[in-house]
Amino acid sequence: MNYLAQLKGILTRIVRHRFDKWLSKRMPAQTSFTLNHKNSFIFPSLFGLYFLLLCFVLFLLGTNYENNLILFLVFFLCSFMVTCLLLTYQNIAQLTFTATPVNPQFAGQDVAFCLRILRPTDNGKKLDINFQKSVSTLRSVISEQQVVLYSFCKQRGYFSPGRVTVRSTFPFGLFTVWTHLDFAHSVLLYPEPINNERALLSSSSLNNYSGMSNYAVGFEQFSMLKSYQPGESLKSVAWKQLAQGRGWFSKQFEQSQAGDVFLDIDLYPYLELEEKLSLLCYQIIELHEKHCSYGLKLGNDTIANGHGMAQKEACLKALALYGTSP
Repeated sequence: MNYLAQLKGILTRIVRHRFDKWLSKRMPAQTSFTLNHKNSFIFPSLFGLYFLLLCFVLFLLGTNYENNLILFLVFFLCSFMVTCLLLTYQNIAQLTFTATPVNPQFAGQDVAFCLRILRPTDNGKKLDINFQKSVSTLRSVISEQQVVLYSFCKQRGYFSPGRVTVRSTFPFGLFTVWTHLDFAHSVLLYPEPINNERALLSSSSLNNYSGMSNYAVGFEQFSMLKSYQPGESLKSVAWKQLAQGRGWFSKQFEQSQAGDVFLDIDLYPYLELEEKLSLLCYQIIELHEKHCSYGLKLGNDTIANGHGMAQKEACLKALALYGTSP
C-alpha cells in the first residue's frame, strides 16, 4: 500500500509539472487577461456527468421499448445541455482581469492582492476566484469591479503566490469553466513585528557606529506629559488623564529628547536571526510612530539616521531582504 501511495504521488507530481510547463507556454505571465476560448477550459461537472448518464439510460429505455415520448425527452435534455455549455462559456467570456500594484506587507499575516474586473456586459455571475495553491483561511472578496485575494506566507522577502484560478458553474452547474491566470504577483514581506517587551537598545551615533558599549534606553520609558497637538499619534495620548477630565495630553518619552537612535542587529547576540529582525521591525514601527530620528546597521550595511515614511520603508526593506539571496 505504501508503495502504491508513493507511486501515485510521483505520478501526480509529474503530471502537475508537465501541465504547469504547458500552461506557462500557452498562457505566459502578464498583468492583464481577457478571457476567451484560447485561455479558458470547459468540462462537464460531476453533476453534468450524472446528467449525461441519466440521458443515456433514458435513451436505452426509449429505444428498447420504442417509446417516442422518452426519446423526445432525451433529445430535449441533450439540447438543453448544449445550451448550458454555451451559456456557461458566455458567462466568463470577455471578462478582463488586471492586476494592481501591491504595497509591501508583513510576513505571518494574510497578504492581500487586488484585481480589477472589467465587465463589458452582464457577465461574470457566480464566479469563484482564488489562488491555485492558496493556504489562506480567508475567502476572496468579489465585488462588481474588484477582487481581493488572500494568501499566506511566514517567510520574509519577496513572495509570489502563484496563479489565480477563475471558476464558474453558472447557470445550472452542468459544466465547469475555469482558467489559471499568472499575473506575476510579487510582494515584499517585511519581518513579522514582535513586541517581546524588551527595552530599546541603541548604539549612539556619536560613537561613529563603532560598536562601543554606550547604549541608551529608548522609547519605552515615560518622561513627562505635554499638551496634545492635533495630528499626533493616538498611541501617545494620555487616556487616563483624559478620562479624569484633565484635558488632552500626550506622553513624552525620554528617547525623543535624547537624540538620534541607532539600531544595530549585533546588539542582540543572544537571539535567533529571525527574532532579531522581528524585534528591530517592531522598534522601527514604534520609533516612526513617535516621530524619532533613527538609523540602522545590519552587518556591513548601514542606513544613516533619518525620519519619516521614506526612512521607515528603507529600514523595513533592508530587514526584509537581509541575508536573502539576490
